[in-house]
Amino acid sequence: MAHRRLAGQLLCVLLVLSIIALDCASLVSAAKKRPRSSSSSGGASPGSARSSSSANPDSGVPPAFLQQASTSPHGIIDLPNPQSFVQITSGARNYSSVVLLTAVKSGVSCQPCNTFAPVYETLAKGWKSKSRGSSKADVIFSLLEFKDGQDVFRQLQLSYAPVLLFFPPTSGPKARGSGQPIKYDFNRLGFEGPEVASFLSDNLGFAFPYVKPFPWTTVLSFFGSAGAIVASIILLAPKIAQARGQGVASIASAGSKLIWTALCLATIVVMTSGYMWNSIRGAPYLMMGPKGKPEYFAAGFQNQYGAETTIVGAFYALLAFSFVSLTVFVPAQRDPVRQRAGVYVWSVIFLATFSLLFAVFRIKNPSYPFRLFF
Repeated sequence: MAHRRLAGQLLCVLLVLSIIALDCASLVSAAKKRPRSSSSSGGASPGSARSSSSANPDSGVPPAFLQQASTSPHGIIDLPNPQSFVQITSGARNYSSVVLLTAVKSGVSCQPCNTFAPVYETLAKGWKSKSRGSSKADVIFSLLEFKDGQDVFRQLQLSYAPVLLFFPPTSGPKARGSGQPIKYDFNRLGFEGPEVASFLSDNLGFAFPYVKPFPWTTVLSFFGSAGAIVASIILLAPKIAQARGQGVASIASAGSKLIWTALCLATIVVMTSGYMWNSIRGAPYLMMGPKGKPEYFAAGFQNQYGAETTIVGAFYALLAFSFVSLTVFVPAQRDPVRQRAGVYVWSVIFLATFSLLFAVFRIKNPSYPFRLFF
C-alpha cells in the first residue's frame, strides 16, 4: 500500500512537471514568433550593444571601432552618440555597415525592440565567428540606442523602433554609388534570423553565414513528452496487462483514479496559468526593463509574458499538490507522528506558495492591499 501511494505521488509530480516542460517549450516557440510593430515600419529590436566585424586593418574602419568589435562578445559596436553614427556610416568606406536603431535601454516600452535583440546578436556573432580570414567584403555591425541618438532619429524622421539599416560600401569593388542606406522591412519580412540573413545576403552579394540558436523548444518538448510517456507506461502497463482480454472499456478504466486525477489537475494548472492566451497572442517569453534587467511579469491585466505563465503555473501546481497531500495522502498515514509532521509541512508549503501568488498579483495590480507572508 505504501509503495503504491508513493508511486502515485511520484506520478503526480512527474506528470505535472512534464506538462509544464511542454508548456515552457511552446512558450519559447511563441516567444520566437514574429511580433507586429504598432508603427508603420516595423518591429522589434535588439538588446545589447556591440558590433561585429571581420574587417582587416586597411578596410577603412576606424581603429577604435575595430577594437570594440573584436572585444565584444557578439561583435556589435555600441555607438555612444550621433557623431559615432555619422563616423561609421558616412564618407568614403570600403566596408558595409549594418546599424540597428533601437530603444531597449532608453526607458521606452518597445516590445519589438526587445524581441529582435537576441536575433541581431546571433547574426552579428555568427558573422564574427565565421568570417575571420575571409576575403569577402567587410561588414560592421553596430547599435544605436534612442537615448544616445535622438538627433539621428529626428534626422531620419523616425518615430518608431527598431530600424535596421544597411549601408553599402562607397569605395572599392563593392561600391554602390552614393551609399544610401537600405532599410529592412520588418512588417513584410518579419523578425526571424533567416529572413534578416537573406536580406543581408542579397545586399552583400554572397551568402551571409547564419548560425541557428540551440533548439531548446525541441529539447524541452522531447523530454516533456518522454517523461509523460515513461510515467504512463510504468504505472499503466501492469493494470493494462491484467485487464487484457476484457475489452476496451476495461483497459481504459484500468488506470487508477489517481492517474486520471493527476492528468486533469495538470491540464487545469496549465490552462489556468495563461497558456492558451500566450499561444493565441504570441506573447514574448520575457522583456528587458529600462535598466536592462529582465522582467518576468507584465504590469496590468491585459499583458502577460511567457515566463509569467510558467512561474504562475508552477505556483498553481505546488498549491494543487499540497492541497491533495493534505486531503488525501496525509490522512492515509497510520503513524500519528508522520501524519502530524505532514500536516505542518504541507500547510507551510501551501500558505507560503499562496503568499507568493499574492505577491505576483500585487505586481500586476500595485493597488491590491492584501498579503500573507510576503
